This record gives sequence, structure tokens and C-alpha cells, in this order.
Amino acid sequence: MLAARTLPLVIALASLGCQIPDAHPPQAAPPPPPPAYGFPAPYGAYYPPPPVPAGPALPPSPPPQTVYQPPPAPTAAPAPPPAAPPEVHRPLLGALVGSLVWQAEARAVLAELASNLTAEQQRLVAGVPLVFDPSPNEVNAFAACDDQGAPFVAGTEGLLEAIDAIAQTKATDELYGTHTYDAYTAEVLPKLVSSTSASPGLPAGVLPATAWTDPKRVSRAHEMFDEIVAFTFGHELAHHYRGHTGCAHGQPSGIPPAASDVRRLASLAIPLVNQLNENEADQYGCFDVLATGRARAGRAYRWTEEGGLMLFDFFARLDAASGANPLVGFLRTHPAPGLRIPQVQFWAATWHFQNPG
Repeated sequence: MLAARTLPLVIALASLGCQIPDAHPPQAAPPPPPPAYGFPAPYGAYYPPPPVPAGPALPPSPPPQTVYQPPPAPTAAPAPPPAAPPEVHRPLLGALVGSLVWQAEARAVLAELASNLTAEQQRLVAGVPLVFDPSPNEVNAFAACDDQGAPFVAGTEGLLEAIDAIAQTKATDELYGTHTYDAYTAEVLPKLVSSTSASPGLPAGVLPATAWTDPKRVSRAHEMFDEIVAFTFGHELAHHYRGHTGCAHGQPSGIPPAASDVRRLASLAIPLVNQLNENEADQYGCFDVLATGRARAGRAYRWTEEGGLMLFDFFARLDAASGANPLVGFLRTHPAPGLRIPQVQFWAATWHFQNPG
């Protein structure tokens, strides 16, 4: 009976005994393994890095060698800027060799003009020499007779210098669109009318230095020089074959007068009433230039009346610089240059009308 009564109690006690706490608590769990290499460890934890496997030993480094370095070259001073090319001063060249070149050129132009005159005109002026007064400060040309009554044509060195300066500046302005002709006349002409020692030559600095070596400009200046010379001495030659001097009768010209006699003879070459003769010489000189220009077609630059227009523009500016009044030009032996310009244009138009082609 006891056993029957005690069996449930034993079972109950057994079930309760399973819930009684153990007098010896279990130990704490071991820490987690360290993370893999390359990822950060948990905050506050430190794990030593894994050991690096030993590799092959490296050879010892060679001792450093000192390489020779040459000392730096001393700093050179900056090179000065290249000097500008020297200005070419044509009057200086003219005094040395240019004068002879200009004279030879003018004589060749005069011979070409004479070859295109009519047969009768050629007979009257055959062999007429062209001589030059060495004066560099006077701009003049004339036709006259020497002491033996033989005809000659003359010009001054100053005239050749002026013609060269006109050609040089006009060619420069035509090709470059500059105003060197205006600069030249503005600088030189007032000096010519105020001083007998002034030169009509081209001053240094009027043209840019590079212009002197431009072959196209040099060629154009040469053409203009010949064209102005052609009108100038074509006009003077006309004085002879039109009978204005009275000494051109087809006789041999004889020995040209010496340069020292040219100026003395010039004073006898200008009659008191001369304007009609000047106008006629302009007309026939212009005709001769145009006929010669047409004969040159196809082989050389063709001369026109432009040489006369350039020449008279120069003298018109010279008149203005001197204060001359063109309205009283009838009091002078020569017509006012400004009035001769439209006359030359008229004679040129007349010639072209009479000689079409």
C-alpha cells in the first residue's frame, strides 16, 4: 500500500528535480574566430596580422655612386635685338654712281623718242646731244644753242634727282597704298624755295627700308622714271624741231657744250614771250611720247602722258610752296604748272582720237 501511495509522489519529485538549478554554472562560450584578412575586425577587438611567409633573400643594394655633373653654364646676357637694315639714301648713291646711270638712262630715252619722230623732224634734230648741268640744287631742263649755233638739250642733276624721287615714291604708293609722295614733297619743297643749297633728292626715311629691295616696286619705279624723263626731254626736243630755238636746221650738232657753259647758255634760251612756245612743246612732246609708247607695245612698258602729269604735279606743288599765284601765271615765261595738267590731258585725248588702235 505504501508503495502504491508513494509512487506518484516519487514521480512528482523526480519531475521537480529536473528544474532545480545546478550548483555549478556552465563556462562562457569561446570567442568567435578572427575575421578573414582584408576585412576590419569588430570594434574594440585586436587580432595580430597573420605571419608573412619568408621569401628568398634579396641581394644587398650596391653602394650609391656619385655621377659627375658639369657645373651649369653661366647665364648669358640676352642678345640685343637685330639691327634694322640701313636706310638707302638715293641722293648719296646719285653723288657716287647713280648720276652716271641716270644720265645714260635719259640719253637712251631721248634717242628712242627721236627714232619715232617724223622723217622731217628727225632730220632737224639728228645728233642733238643731251648734256647736264652738274648743279644738284636746281630742277630745270631746257633747249638751247651753243656758241657755234649748234642745238643741244640740257638738264640739271637736281632735275634727275627730283624725277627719281617722284618715281620712287609714286611707285611705292601705287603698290602699297602709302603716301610717301606727299611726305616727300611736304618735306623737300619748302626747303627748295627757301634755300639755294637744298637738294630735291629723296631724303632717308621717307620710304620704308623693305621697299628698296622689293623687285616689283623697283621695276615700277624704273618705268615711272623713264616715263617722266620721256615727257621732260620730249618737250625740250620739240622746241628744236618746232623752230623755237632757231638753231636746229639739220646741221651737225658739233661738240656738246661743256658743263660750265650750260648755265650761261640757258640764260639765252628763254625768250621774253615764251608761253605759246611752251604750250606747243607740250603738245608735240606729248604726241612723241604716245607714239613711242605705242611702238614699245609688246616688248617694254608703254609710255603714256602720265609722265607729264606727274612732272607738272611736282612743279605745281613747288609753286604752291613758293606762294606763287597761278592766276598771274601769264606774267611768267612758262604757263602755271597746274594749268598745264589739263592741257596735257587734252592733247593726249586728241592724239588717241587721231590715232585709234
